[in-house]
Amino acid sequence: MSEPREHLLRRRGPTSQLSRRRFLQTSAGTAIALPSLSAILAACGKPGEDNVGSGGNGEGYPLARPDNPVTLPLHDEIPAIEDGLDIEKGATLKIYNWADYMWKKVINDFCEEFNVDYEWTTFNNMSEAIQKMSSGQVADVFFPTPDQISKIAYGKLLQPLNHSYIPNLAANMWPVYQNPFYDQEWRYTVPYSTYTTGIAYRRDVISDDEAEEQGYDLIWNPKYKGKVGIYDDAREAFGMAMLRAGVTDVNTTDEAVIAAAREDVTELVDLVNVRLTINGVYAKLPDGVYHVHEAWSGDIIGAQWYLNDLDTPGTTDVLGYWFPPDNDGLVNNDCLSIPANAEHPVLAHAFLNFILDEKHAFDNFTWNGYQPPLTSMDTDKLIQAELGGYAPNTGPGTVPPSVPRAVVTESMFDKGYFLLELHPEDELKWQTAWEEFQAGA
Repeated sequence: MSEPREHLLRRRGPTSQLSRRRFLQTSAGTAIALPSLSAILAACGKPGEDNVGSGGNGEGYPLARPDNPVTLPLHDEIPAIEDGLDIEKGATLKIYNWADYMWKKVINDFCEEFNVDYEWTTFNNMSEAIQKMSSGQVADVFFPTPDQISKIAYGKLLQPLNHSYIPNLAANMWPVYQNPFYDQEWRYTVPYSTYTTGIAYRRDVISDDEAEEQGYDLIWNPKYKGKVGIYDDAREAFGMAMLRAGVTDVNTTDEAVIAAAREDVTELVDLVNVRLTINGVYAKLPDGVYHVHEAWSGDIIGAQWYLNDLDTPGTTDVLGYWFPPDNDGLVNNDCLSIPANAEHPVLAHAFLNFILDEKHAFDNFTWNGYQPPLTSMDTDKLIQAELGGYAPNTGPGTVPPSVPRAVVTESMFDKGYFLLELHPEDELKWQTAWEEFQAGA
């Protein structure tokens, strides 16, 4: 290996995934912790005005859905940068990101190429990030989740992108990401990573045939009592329970459906002695603490670095990942954007283009396990750790051959289900049900 595995273990501490996804749990619900939407939208006009739109939530902006694409507004006072501007040489690029979500070597490579420095500031959840940005937090690059983009775009916290500085978007990214439903025309964001939510399992305990036959039922199988975990996240856990029950509206506002999902998840307490975790897949399933766990695809890919005998050929065969064979499971992605108050917007555009470059995107993927939507990637190449003739930076493989379903394909985004933004009062329904589950458990 070109990078010692011990270094990889140090950088993937137990808080790395908590800090990038656990915003519902840590904030006790977006509806409670986020700054007032009316305050964020105050500069956009009164709720319901034509220049703001209305989603029926009393807050004055529509909710993006695959069947209801949203073109986010442009604001005269926040124009896109002009064409042909020179990069701000000698600047310090200010990056505002989740903890441990980008390989610092890739950032250093960018700084060396453009003769600049960088400053890395982290947030623990999206609530905190939006609060600080609305209060004047200065950054050149920001990493939002799709379920928050409408809020912060209508709130004038982002600047529109000038695509002439980002040719790698059209050249390298999946067609589905050229005009996403949550940000038509890519006005404010570009894709950073993609992932699915399935089931991770130990192949020395559970056969692939059993996993394929049972799917989500593996989590509810009493045979694995004491060795089962789910993510400590209301939307992910209830969304999985809904899909298991045949409910495909994972953004439902129906309290009866939410209550049924809560009951199904509560059943896991006595049935399998379920544990709530954030690092159970990538850190504890490799050590045998868990035999089966709800899983993000990036976590099961990253899990290989926690295997004690990784240097032994075939060791990664112990890892398994199930995702619905028809690709109708939970899918999602994270994004990059440029804040409205960016001090170095030209440099920020160059950074976005750099991260969307095939080699740099792939290098970053080999470090964090979360896959960029590159058109040049396919399942065989990823499993064989090959891309465009150059090898990854870490280990003998990028995706363990035993978890081919952890590789995300564009077709998964054609049929999969997104966990999307809800009205504040509906977000509260989910969080209340989750707190009731926790209290009972």
